[in-house]
Amino acid sequence: MNKYIVCKVCKSEVILINETYNLGQCKNCQLIFCLTIYSQKEFVTIYDELYNDEDAVYSNHSVLEYEMLLKNKKIKVGHHRSRLLKKHVLNGICESVLEIGSGIGLIGSYIRNKNKKIKYLGIEIDKESYQKSQFLKLNTINDDFTTIKTIEESFDVIMLWEVIEHLQDLKLFIELAYEKLNKNGKIILSTPNYNKIYNYPEREKDALFQDKPPVHLNFFTKENICTIFEINHFVNCKARVKKFPYFDIKSKNFYIDFIKSIFNKYNGSTLYFVGTKA
Repeated sequence: MNKYIVCKVCKSEVILINETYNLGQCKNCQLIFCLTIYSQKEFVTIYDELYNDEDAVYSNHSVLEYEMLLKNKKIKVGHHRSRLLKKHVLNGICESVLEIGSGIGLIGSYIRNKNKKIKYLGIEIDKESYQKSQFLKLNTINDDFTTIKTIEESFDVIMLWEVIEHLQDLKLFIELAYEKLNKNGKIILSTPNYNKIYNYPEREKDALFQDKPPVHLNFFTKENICTIFEINHFVNCKARVKKFPYFDIKSKNFYIDFIKSIFNKYNGSTLYFVGTKA
């Protein structure tokens, strides 16, 4: 199996920081990523299992959210995503948006319900999820992100929701995204916060508290995600961390973490990032 020997983004030296999952960290841009290189066939198999098996880990997206869309219920995309969408997509200025990892079409349907004039295109690698989005009559493509090369139009916004951590060729994605954005166009995304490991001081060595490779391949902090996009020509890069833990009234840890978050002693689970094409 092939492996990265330098940083996948900036070609700088990497050091091994997690032996269990073969994770390296770049000495320059600080990106943390899996040094193992997986094949496209492996990714297709992995995502089919994650979304479509009887006990699929992501069945909430492939089954429950799809049922919500079929029944024309109010579409819930979450507080933080809805804020980003309102500011950068549903702002009366954005005319076109590209979504990488569009899934069954949750966000595409949400945007269509809010403003039918916005030109939407989604790209989804999983065939069954793509077929569901087609049933919802969304403009989607069944392929990986590299199909961006074949798209003639450009976009005001490119978005990814819990997707960038899955992309093996991260540098190629950032380069293609930059090319396909209009001037002053935005890239908006969410991704797990690597630093949430520090909420568990008694954690086992190499514990990640998010999906392990080959599901998640890239691991981000508030600092390194900005650096990675800035060295690839994006400007005004801003990242913020979800401050409070997910609400769980039955969990003792929820109350402990909530109090910690009030005093900025809690590392939130999710990062929200915005970058601009100069």
